[in-house]
Amino acid sequence: MGNPAARLERAQRLLSAGRPARALRSLGRLPAALAYEGGFLRAEALRAQGYFTRASALYERLLQHPQANDPALWIDAALGVASVYRSLGEVGRARARLSAAWRLARRRGAGSDERFALEDALIDRAAGRWKLSLSKLSRLLAGARAGRDWAAAAFLLWATGGARRFSGDLAGSERDFRQSLRLATRAVDPAGQAYALFGLGGVTRIRGRLKSAERFYTEAARRLAATDDLFGKAYAHCGLANALRQQGRLCVARSHYLKAHALYSSLGDAVDLAYVDWGLGKIALQQGELREAARRLKLALSAFEAAQEHRGAALSKLALASTLHARGATSRAERLFDAGLRQSRRAGLHAHLESFT
Repeated sequence: MGNPAARLERAQRLLSAGRPARALRSLGRLPAALAYEGGFLRAEALRAQGYFTRASALYERLLQHPQANDPALWIDAALGVASVYRSLGEVGRARARLSAAWRLARRRGAGSDERFALEDALIDRAAGRWKLSLSKLSRLLAGARAGRDWAAAAFLLWATGGARRFSGDLAGSERDFRQSLRLATRAVDPAGQAYALFGLGGVTRIRGRLKSAERFYTEAARRLAATDDLFGKAYAHCGLANALRQQGRLCVARSHYLKAHALYSSLGDAVDLAYVDWGLGKIALQQGELREAARRLKLALSAFEAAQEHRGAALSKLALASTLHARGATSRAERLFDAGLRQSRRAGLHAHLESFT
């Protein structure tokens, strides 16, 4: 396998070049002296592919590792696991790890690093604190633009676009995603371009422009096809399936949901897997397959409630209420519909108004 130090350097280069799967393979077995640094690169490579649950377990082991005496690397690992927890919807754990990293950085005189401010804003966004998150992201965006860091600006616009979408500012959301796409293209950042396209696919779908949404998801999938981003590939299939389902193209929509289901299952991504079950439940409901619709929607609801994913839980309750009513259980359907409506409103969401979702 070659010199261990050289393999470590090669893995770092591959990771920086956007090849996490190859980076992971190149590491091989490392001697004890390099185990900590190698473990960090493994966690980063898993995160980059979308293996969030596996990455979080490895990051946590690193934070407790006997060799965890390098403050800079400990901070990097804590920030990495905060990002993973945020992606998994575990906002409390994300906040705790970010706070620990920030405290250590301040003791070392490095607490002004923009990585902390960015993660702080993204955690607020994940928690549904749209106004606060947008305020923080806007300050970071001004700095990125002033420094002509177009890749960073593209990412920040992607983040603000998502916050605006879920807060109900659909026009502002679409504007941000279009600017994100332009700047990611200027920065020659294919991943940034793909995620901006995902954002455009989502917001144009919500606005009822289903053919546009289909084109955006298809183009995003094309740009990710040669990458190791398994999460992105699953997201492309799921988003495209949503757009196709809304157009009534149910058979091809189901095929994309099933591809997303396989990828999310391999990643251990329970929340996004629940969105696939919800989509399959919506197809079954549209086709009058009420027993299958109820089964899928109950699976989705259980997973959403376990993860405290309010938007998914609200959408599942509303769809399941329609299923129950169609089966004659109208009283139960009314109670569930009311519960879904209350949950959506309490979370500051507008899921109950989304005809095209």
